[in-house]
Amino acid sequence: MCYRPSQPSFPKMDDVWQILDPANKAIEAFDRALEAFPVTGVAGKLFARLDAVHSSGAEGSTTTFTDLMEFQTALKRAKDVEDAREVSAVAEAFDNLSSSVAAPTKIILDIHYRLFHQARDPLAQSQAGRWKVFPNATFDEDIGGPFYYCAPASLEHVLSEWECFTNATEGKPELLRQALSHWMFEHIHPVPDGNGRVGRLMIPILMRQKGALKHGASFLGEAVHLNKSLYVDALKSGRRTGDFASWSRVFCSLVMQTANANLERLEKLGEIYARWKSVTSKIRSHSVVHDLVPWVLTKPSFTVRDALEFTGNQVSFQAMNTAIKRLEGCAIIRQVGVGGNERLFSAEEVIRLFEPVSNAPMV
Repeated sequence: MCYRPSQPSFPKMDDVWQILDPANKAIEAFDRALEAFPVTGVAGKLFARLDAVHSSGAEGSTTTFTDLMEFQTALKRAKDVEDAREVSAVAEAFDNLSSSVAAPTKIILDIHYRLFHQARDPLAQSQAGRWKVFPNATFDEDIGGPFYYCAPASLEHVLSEWECFTNATEGKPELLRQALSHWMFEHIHPVPDGNGRVGRLMIPILMRQKGALKHGASFLGEAVHLNKSLYVDALKSGRRTGDFASWSRVFCSLVMQTANANLERLEKLGEIYARWKSVTSKIRSHSVVHDLVPWVLTKPSFTVRDALEFTGNQVSFQAMNTAIKRLEGCAIIRQVGVGGNERLFSAEEVIRLFEPVSNAPMV
C-alpha cells in the first residue's frame, strides 16, 4: 500500500526554538560572509559542488570533490564517469537554478532532467524530467519489507498541496517551513530516482527564491552524508508519530552544522586569497596572472585549455603558459597532469578545504 503524506503540522515554537534560532543565525552568518566575499561565485562554484559531492555520497556515490574538480575540466576525467557526471549535474543545477523564479514543481523536473538525461541506462534516460509513473519504494527494516511512497495516481493532487505549503509565507520561520516541506517531499518521492538529491537541492534554491537568503547558505548534504542514519530515522519518526518537532530539530541541527563548517571554510578561503594577492602583487599590473588568481580560487583544477576559454581565447597560448608558470612559481598551483596542452593544474590548498578527510559524524 502506498503512503500518502498530508501537509505536516508546525510544531510548537517552544519545542524547536532552542535549535531553530542558532540554525538561523548560522545560515545568516554564512550568507552575509558570502555576500561580502571579494570573489563572486564561490557559493555555486565551490560550496554547491561540495554539497553535490556529499548529497550524492549519501546515496552511494563514490565521486570525491577532487574527482569532481577534475571531471569539470576539459579532460572530463573520472574514475567513474557516469557517477561523476551525475554529481556534476547536481552542482550545475544549483548554478543555473539558484536564481530561478519558476514554480517549485518545474524546478524539480528541471533538476531531475539534468541528472538523468545523459544516463547510461536507457530507461532512466527516457524518464528524465518526468514524474514517476510506477510506485517507488525503499526497504524498511522496521517493517521487514518495502515502504512504498506516494502512489503515482495521487501525485498531481499531493504535489499541488506540497507546492502550496512550500510557497506559503504567513507567520512561520522560513527554515522551519522548509524543514517540513522537505519531509513532505521525501515522502512523496515524485520522480523515478534521485529524490534525495533533488529534495536536498531544493532547500537552498527555495530559501533564496523566497528571499530568506541571498545565497545558497542553507545546504544540507554534508551533514546528511555524515549523519545518514540520524536523518533517515528522523524522517521515518515524523511519519510514524506525527510529531514533527523531533524531525524539525534534526533538520535544523544538520543545516546548522553544515553552515558552520562552510563558514569556517570560507574564512580560510579568504586567507588563501589574500595571500595569493600579496604574492602576485609585484607582477606587472596588466599581466593575465591577476585575472587568473580569483578564477583559480573558484576553479582549483584546470587545464591550459580551460584557462584560455576563461579569457575568451583573447590570450595567446604562449602568454597563458607564461602566466601559469608564474602561478606555479608563486606556489599557488602545481602541475598534476601529463605534459602538452592537456596538462592538469591544481590549487591544492583550496581543494584540501573542501575534500572530506573522514566519514566521522559531524557533532
